[in-house]
Amino acid sequence: MTSPAPRTGRGALLLVAALLAALVVGVLLGRALPDAPGEQSADVGFARDMSTHHQQAVAMAYEAIQTAPSPEVRQLAVDVASTQGNQVGRMQALLGQWGVPLRGSGPVMAWMEGTAGHAEHLRQQEQGRTMPGMATAAELARLGSETGEVFEVDFLQLMLRHHEGGLEMAETGAERVGDEQLRSLARAIATSQRSESQVLTDLLAARGAQPLPAGTAAETGTGTAAGTTGATGAATDAATAGAGAGA
Repeated sequence: MTSPAPRTGRGALLLVAALLAALVVGVLLGRALPDAPGEQSADVGFARDMSTHHQQAVAMAYEAIQTAPSPEVRQLAVDVASTQGNQVGRMQALLGQWGVPLRGSGPVMAWMEGTAGHAEHLRQQEQGRTMPGMATAAELARLGSETGEVFEVDFLQLMLRHHEGGLEMAETGAERVGDEQLRSLARAIATSQRSESQVLTDLLAARGAQPLPAGTAAETGTGTAAGTTGATGAATDAATAGAGAGA
């Protein structure tokens, strides 16, 4: 049975929604600056791709606010949703000021070309991951079918891997972008990703689970179930089997 979100969680969702709405208005009203970064710049590429990366984390966090049974996981999800939602709004506001669309037509992550991270990104794309650390459509569907501790472990593992990919993007962004405001934001993103990654790791350890190996699929039997013990691992098998039967 899904646990209802706490009152504080609902309030946080409303605050995040209001903040994002205000920032979208700012984007729509923004004007392109005369010295704005160009379409092919690292600035534009980073702002677009990091926004997309964050948006998946926010979506997973909303799911956890509504589903996670423990208050500490729900609180972490509120923190992720509010922090990354705010950062998305700031990056999209900059794109609006620069007079470029929120999404480009070229390949994602091209601004990281030449780095070890970009080579790893190309490998992960073959696994169905749009960007480093992101969950696949199958992983998101599975997460949406789970409840209880099985959900929490899967959520924590997926979010930790997501943060690890985002950290690499943020660190490269801080080195490559030219706009001072965006460079400062990239550094702030890296700091928050490191801090939250430690919290995620500690919450997994408290549940007898391990982080996913970098770049691997969080599949029952190799990812989520392998990081749990006893009844939790068996419940994961049952939940996944049930989801497959209903597909």
